Amino acid sequence: MAARSSLRLVMPIHNELPLVDEVSRSVEKAVRKMPELRVTIVDDGSNDGTGKSLQKNLKKVKNTKVVFLGTNCGKGHAVREGLREATEEKLIFMDGDLAYSMAHLRPMKESLTKYDVVIGSRALAPQAQGGLPATRAFLGWGFNRLACFLLGIDFPDTQAGLKGFTQKAAKLLFAKQKLNDFAFDVELLYLCRKLGLSVGQIPAQVASRHTYKTSQVKLIFDSLQCLQELLLIRWWSWIGAYRLGK
Repeated sequence: MAARSSLRLVMPIHNELPLVDEVSRSVEKAVRKMPELRVTIVDDGSNDGTGKSLQKNLKKVKNTKVVFLGTNCGKGHAVREGLREATEEKLIFMDGDLAYSMAHLRPMKESLTKYDVVIGSRALAPQAQGGLPATRAFLGWGFNRLACFLLGIDFPDTQAGLKGFTQKAAKLLFAKQKLNDFAFDVELLYLCRKLGLSVGQIPAQVASRHTYKTSQVKLIFDSLQCLQELLLIRWWSWIGAYRLGK
C-alpha cells in the first residue's frame, strides 16, 4: 500500500472553467498510468464554477479530490492548503491551468530520489515557437535576475509553476514559508538555501497553448508587487522570522 501512495500532486486553480474538461482528462489519464499517484486540485476561490465542474467530472476517478477555498488567497496559500495533510513520500505542485503537461511528473519523481527539492526550469527546455510575448519575457527575466541578486540564489528560472519536494523538505519549508502570491516560489528557493536543502532542476516545457494565453497577471502592477515581496523576504530574514524554532 505504501508504494501505491508514494506521490502527491497538488494543482492550484482559479477561474479556469474553459479548461475543466482538458484538466479532467489529463488528471484521469495520469492516475491511470501512475497507480502511486494521488491528485489534489485546490480551487482557490473561483467564482465561475471551476471547482464544482472539476468535482463533477472527477467524481468516479479514483485517487483524486477537489478542495474548495472560500476566497481567492493566492497560489502560495492554495499550495500550502493542498499539501497540509499530504503524507506521501514525494510531493509536487503544478499549475492547474496545465501550463505544463503531466509528462513532467515521472522525471520529477525520479529526481526527488537524488535531491530534497526539484524545480522545473523553462531555461533548460526548448519552448514553443514564438515563445512568450516580449514584455512578459523581459519582465520575467528582470524579476529572476533581481530575485537572485537580492536573495543570494542562482537559478535561471525561479517562477515555473512546477516544483517537487520530499516529505521531509516540504515540512521544513512550508512551516516557514509565508507569501501567498507570485514571489512565493522565490521564497521557497531562498528558504532552501537557508535550510541547506539540495535543489535539482528538470527541463520544463510550457504547453504551446499556454504560451499565447492571455495573462491574468496585470504585468506592471504585479511586477511592483513582486518587488515588494522580495524586499519583505529580506526583511523577514533580517528580523529572524525564518529562524528555526520560531
